[in-house]
Amino acid sequence: MGMFGQFWSGVLKPIHQLLAKGGSNCLACGKTISICVPGYSELCLPCYSSIPWITEPRCHICGRHVGCPDCSRKGGVPRSFVMNRSSVAYNSTMRQWLAQYKYRGHEGYSLVLARMMGRAMEQMKQELKPQGIKLDGVVFVPLSEERWRERGFNQAEELAKGAALAGRRAGGRLPLLNLLMRSRHTDKQSFKSRSERLINMQGVFQTLPDATEQLGRVILGTRRTGLDHEAVIRLLLVDDVYTTGSTINACAAVLQNICGQLGFSGEIYSLTWARS
Repeated sequence: MGMFGQFWSGVLKPIHQLLAKGGSNCLACGKTISICVPGYSELCLPCYSSIPWITEPRCHICGRHVGCPDCSRKGGVPRSFVMNRSSVAYNSTMRQWLAQYKYRGHEGYSLVLARMMGRAMEQMKQELKPQGIKLDGVVFVPLSEERWRERGFNQAEELAKGAALAGRRAGGRLPLLNLLMRSRHTDKQSFKSRSERLINMQGVFQTLPDATEQLGRVILGTRRTGLDHEAVIRLLLVDDVYTTGSTINACAAVLQNICGQLGFSGEIYSLTWARS
């Protein structure tokens, strides 16, 4: 084979390898996958290409990809979290994907969405790195018992697993902590206005009985020397969709209280799969 043939062989080999791995049906559209997307073998190339990744948020507080009137509004409820970042913009396609997973129990989306969270986590780490900020653990927004019985899983917990894996420190994943509970069942937030969402979330979240003990063990385990000791505990809070931030804010306030019980101040960072 001459140099010209070797050149084209090198160019076409990866394409042939991708084509050879195809043949299954796309998770989203159901069509046959002719070209596999690295890291997302469940999706065809057109469906993967339709994902509206948020790579450069316009609002540096809530991570919104377009202009944000909420974060610049004066007054209102004090913010208990540092910032939010999201993997994707919540458009009609992403809404369908989440509905398939969350309401219709299509488990095939679980790993795809968790991987998308891992990507968002990597972006957040790069953003926080210049400031020397390292997270101590990952927490997720809890479901009510009624919703758990109805759904059988907590989508926020599954997404948090993807973030914890991508946020690994010292060779292991970030600790995944179950610190919160809902004191009462609430109606779905998606049907409520901004003001109704804020009111609906008041007093909903509480600490689990062993929350302080759980977090204390993690802090003792990760800060074994005096040099590692800081007066701040930094936690990543995970949910599926950020709309008004009312759920994230209510949970963050409770998490700060848990940190306070251990004698630390709390910095709560939020990561959601989608930003509406």
